[in-house]
Order: sequence, then C-alpha cells, then structure tokens
Amino acid sequence: MRKGTWVLLTLMAPHGRAEVEAAFQRYWQLGPLDGNWDAWADLFTEDALYLEPACGTLRGPAAIRSMMRQLTTRNPDLRTLLEWHMIEGDRVVFYMQNRYDNPDPEGAPFVFPGISILEYAGEGLWRRQEDFYSAERARECRAKYDAARRAPL
Repeated sequence: MRKGTWVLLTLMAPHGRAEVEAAFQRYWQLGPLDGNWDAWADLFTEDALYLEPACGTLRGPAAIRSMMRQLTTRNPDLRTLLEWHMIEGDRVVFYMQNRYDNPDPEGAPFVFPGISILEYAGEGLWRRQEDFYSAERARECRAKYDAARRAPL
C-alpha cells in the first residue's frame, strides 16, 4: 500500500440485523410491555454486565433480576414508553420516556427520558446494557407524582 492511502474496512457483525431486531422486540415485550421482569432478566448472559446510574454495576441475570424486582417494587406505577431504537451491528440504542401517569386526568404525566445501549450476544441473549438518565430528574419526577397522588382531586 502506498504511503498516505486510506483503506476503508467494513466490519460485519456476527449476527444478522433481523436476529438482533427479533431479540430486541422480545426484550421490549417481556420487560416494559408485559412486566415479566424475571423472564426479561433471563435474556442476559451469565456474565452480562449491566451499568445502571442509580444501582451501579451488576453482573449476570440473578443480579439484574434482583435489581429489577427492587425497582419495580419501589416504582409500581412507572411505565416505559419506547420512542425509537436503532441497530448497528450487534448494538441496539434506544430512547424512551419513563412515565408516571398523573392521577389528575387533566394533568400532564410526569416524565423523565432515558437512553440505553444493549450489546447482543447471540441466541436471543444480551451481554451488556448501559442506561443513561438523570437520577436527579427521576427523583424529582417521582416526588411530583407522589405529591399529585396525595392531593385531593
């Protein structure tokens, strides 16, 4: 190769886009849509790494399951709405709105956004997830929701 020549390499992901998409749809269906967090946690490999701003670093399905049980017990009214997702190789990035519905039917919901990055391991399993959101904004959102629940309608 001549000096100063650039070579563009296209790296192929080991898993096809359709497989990654199907795995993500199952991930989203089991967790946020169905609330079956035990089955959802089983979608992670035994050595999976999960980075969560409020809960820290977790390893493997058992730790992930325990975290989700705690979070969903403390926040049973929290819903997660998918806005978009994109796939690049074995990586899925998705943007969501974490939402508490306002007890006042005329009031706006209490919402804080988040972004997560998943890395697909194959066979329907995920090897890594990292969540990004403002823990301060999440706490503020929950406080406003709790105050609205206590307020007379």
